[in-house]
Amino acid sequence: MDWSGSSQKRGEKLSFTIPILNVRLRLSFWFFALVAFSLRLERQVLLWYIVLPIVVHELGHLLAIAFCRAGLREIHLTPVSIRIVTRAVTHSYRKEHIIAGAGIAANLILALWLRLFAFQSLRTMLMIVSNLAVAAFNLLPVGNLDGGKLAGLFFSRYLEPRAAHTAGAALSFIVLLPLSCMAGLVLLRGENFTLAAICAYLIAVSAAGLAGNKA
Repeated sequence: MDWSGSSQKRGEKLSFTIPILNVRLRLSFWFFALVAFSLRLERQVLLWYIVLPIVVHELGHLLAIAFCRAGLREIHLTPVSIRIVTRAVTHSYRKEHIIAGAGIAANLILALWLRLFAFQSLRTMLMIVSNLAVAAFNLLPVGNLDGGKLAGLFFSRYLEPRAAHTAGAALSFIVLLPLSCMAGLVLLRGENFTLAAICAYLIAVSAAGLAGNKA
């Protein structure tokens, strides 16, 4: 998940916007391409165990934005991220932390609720694991993931802007390097390509975060 305090114009030629009340919903061409590809996959039922935790995650961010009265300007759906743009250009550190961590908190709360109160079945356990996986994935301190945002907030509080940006990029590199090496070994052995796909996604997210910070 990527949220920002200012709108970005890159990639507008490959997207279109739907105005909903005072919020713009911007849909990328490549987002539709990803959806079309997903619909052609086998075992589409398993996609719900990925989609629903992501929806819960984003709802957590939206509720936090409403709670902090940051004002919602735009939601941009892309293949590698969901960009939420608020009307306020800057927020207090407290609000920034609340908004950045709300998605992870929403997944953890739902997983805990399902474990304590829902009927325990294979589907329930899959949903619990999926929510925990989405929370853990977004905790990675990489690019525009929530963990990357939280790390950036930590660095920016104690370092100068340029040094904070360099520290965030270095931390992303430290996390991505071993994952990329593992993905390379998996590809060479011709085994499961899931790790390679995850690493490709993280590299894309990290690159988007670096480009956004430079803009």
